[in-house]
This record gives sequence, C-alpha cells and structure tokens, in this order.
Amino acid sequence: MATKKIETEEKVDAEVIKKNTKKASWDLFKEYGPFLILLTFIIIIRIFIASPMSVSGTSMVPTLEDGDYVLLYKLKKRVKGINRFDIVVIKNEEGTIVKRVIGLPGETLKYRVYKEDGVEKSELAIDGKIIAEEFLADEYKNNTCRYLNPLCTDEGVTLKEGEYFVMGDNRLSSKDSRVIGVITDDEIKGIAELRLFPFNKIGKIQK
Repeated sequence: MATKKIETEEKVDAEVIKKNTKKASWDLFKEYGPFLILLTFIIIIRIFIASPMSVSGTSMVPTLEDGDYVLLYKLKKRVKGINRFDIVVIKNEEGTIVKRVIGLPGETLKYRVYKEDGVEKSELAIDGKIIAEEFLADEYKNNTCRYLNPLCTDEGVTLKEGEYFVMGDNRLSSKDSRVIGVITDDEIKGIAELRLFPFNKIGKIQK
C-alpha cells in the first residue's frame, strides 16, 4: 500500500510540475511574445520592404547632404521599376552610394554646355530629345562636362538592357557613371524618396 501511495504522489507531482511549466511558458510568451513578433516584423520589413540609411559625402548636394537619413524603398523597385531621375541606392565595388538615375536601358545620352547670348547654358539630350533637369540649378548642371567623360562626347553613351547611367547632383564632386561606368540593375538596391533626418527637412525628396 505504501508503494502505491508513493507512486500516486509522484504522479500527482509530475502533473503539477507539467501544469506549472505550461503556465510559466505561457506567462513568458505573454510578456515577451509581442516584442518578439514586433522584432520579427521589423526584420522582415528591413530586409524586403524598406529600411533607413544615412547619406555619406557631398555628391548629392544640394538635394541631399552629408549626414542626411533617407528611407530606402526596396520593394518599389520590384513593383514599379526604376524611372528617370529616381534617387537610388547602389551597392557595388565602390561600396554603398546614392546617385540619381539619368539614363535608362536602351537609351543614348549626350550632354553639352554652351553659351547663348553670352550666358552659359547646359542641356541633356536623350535619344535626340532635350530633357529638362528641373531639380538642378545651372551652376550644378554646367559642371557635368568640366572633365572629360563619355557623356560629353559626340557619340554620347548608349545603354544596353539592364544598364543605367547615374550621376550625383553635385556634378563637380561626384564619382558616378561618368567615371565608374554604367550601373546594372542588380546593383541597385532600392529607391530613396523620403528624407527622415534632419527633422526640419522631413518629407519627399525633390525629383
């Protein structure tokens, strides 16, 4: 009889321990579960949809300055594709850089700076059609051809499928397609449309 009583007590103790363990696990989940779910959600968003990133250097002045933070939309590239004058984040042998898309696959680009009535002017031609760069003042546009580059030759640059020509808005101080060559589609990681910092400049980036 004593043996049966001990076995019964052990069985009851085991059930109590099991019940308490389940309760403790549930309490732990209730406490930390929402945080873990949120963390997982944030990781998924950062990897596949959007993530903040900082701008380093002055190649995108006056549009973006050193230390600015932008929101990089990764999903938009896949859904809507890349359009002319989009500001994109590129990852290649140069590292991670931020530039503006000027030429699209299949296009021929030429750029020239000239004088008209004594006033220096500049223009971008794509497939023979003049394209306005309204986001830039002449003082920046006129620096596009300050040093020899294929964009400023009679032949210009013809892009193949999957190739893009990118430049920084600060044309005098930007290492871009004029120097490093065209950018391929897989090197473009996403599109930057929104400035997050500094706070007094939060909003959509000029295009």
